[in-house]
Amino acid sequence: MKEKMTAKEIMEAKKQMEVLAYAPNREQLIAETIRDVYDPEMPVNDIIEKIGFEIRRADVGEHVNYNSPRSNDKKVLELSANCNVSHVKRTPASRTELSFVNAVSEDYYVCIMDLLSGDHNALKEAGEDIIEALNRYELYAVLQLIDAAAVANGNVFTLDSGDTRLNIPKLYAMKKAIRKYGQKLVLVTGTNVTEDVDLLDYNADKNREQSVMSIVDEHIPVESLDVYVGGVSKDVIDDDVAYLVAVSDSKKNKPGIFARRKMSDSVISKALDTQIVNKERAIIFTGSNKSVDALDKFALGYAGVQQYGAVIINSNPIAKFTRS
Repeated sequence: MKEKMTAKEIMEAKKQMEVLAYAPNREQLIAETIRDVYDPEMPVNDIIEKIGFEIRRADVGEHVNYNSPRSNDKKVLELSANCNVSHVKRTPASRTELSFVNAVSEDYYVCIMDLLSGDHNALKEAGEDIIEALNRYELYAVLQLIDAAAVANGNVFTLDSGDTRLNIPKLYAMKKAIRKYGQKLVLVTGTNVTEDVDLLDYNADKNREQSVMSIVDEHIPVESLDVYVGGVSKDVIDDDVAYLVAVSDSKKNKPGIFARRKMSDSVISKALDTQIVNKERAIIFTGSNKSVDALDKFALGYAGVQQYGAVIINSNPIAKFTRS
């Protein structure tokens, strides 16, 4: 039987909603009100696309091929008096197939009785954690490729003698090394380098304004995020590291390719609705009578699964800075 709220109860509810609406920690308060769980960490931004990777989407069983760009001399010759023409042979580049990685999360399970009597939806919480973990894993993998490319190409910048932090001259040197490969410069920073950027004006010559935005077009701080890879906790980005990437609209100047492959309907027929486009990533129902450590448990289980591939095709537009 429904009970009608009194005018006083309605007024109290309105006051509580106003408190929630304007509170700086309103997400946490709302979660507590509806007996849900609040994750205080911010979700990972879509950094992979922002740093210029070409994003591809493969269909079920589809293979992704790519050509690495080549740097060719740009020559113009003046026609000689005898009208001779210079001939240069070009050989078509061979396509390379992108290797896909099979990424899976841990198999989370919740006992049936806990699910019935719990104060919040633990399965929904597990699903959100799975999505966030896969996001971090992808970002970690791409930044590892970015790092290796900068090192292999010799575009690594360190502190000058007497310096203890990133400064404008060092940032400009990084810009100078890569600016011809793209018009937009994107800076990705670990925690300690982010602090350098935030305090750039404070630590610089007070007679002149110093702003990172006078050098780069976008700054993406990646705070102390961690993700388990192969059972070992890894930092998504090192605290003392930053990457500067020249982003171009030209496919020839893209630093890399990132692709996800759609899974077949037979694989995800029992998947939860994760609202991921084309089911390139899914949360799979892993059973209601589970065997855990050789014991059968009356529980519901869920795990995340996806296939992705990433590769550097052009290391030229990437520079790395390290404080250590």
